[in-house]
Amino acid sequence: MNAAGMIFALSGVSGVLGMPFYQSLVTDGSVSQNELDGTRHNLSAVIVTLKNTSLEKIEALVSQYDEQLTAHLEKFQFVGQRDLLEGFRHAQVMAGYVTTIMAKAGLKG
Repeated sequence: MNAAGMIFALSGVSGVLGMPFYQSLVTDGSVSQNELDGTRHNLSAVIVTLKNTSLEKIEALVSQYDEQLTAHLEKFQFVGQRDLLEGFRHAQVMAGYVTTIMAKAGLKG
């Protein structure tokens, strides 16, 4: 995954988390509304920051985390609609990796 691919992938993950069926995680008590909303908001903020940043500035750091990012993206896509909670957790971990990448690159959202 490169920087542009990461932005594209995160945009896809964010879009899926915005789908109404993820609200069922709150309805069934698996996560709180604040946790779901916070994750959605954090991903959206990360995407905006990344889109407003030169790809060259973050490319080297993205390559360091490529294996982990790709693994969680694949897990999110694989379990996505079959196990919403597990998919949600993978999305949260991906957001954490990206936040780490951004911090190491000196990017602030």
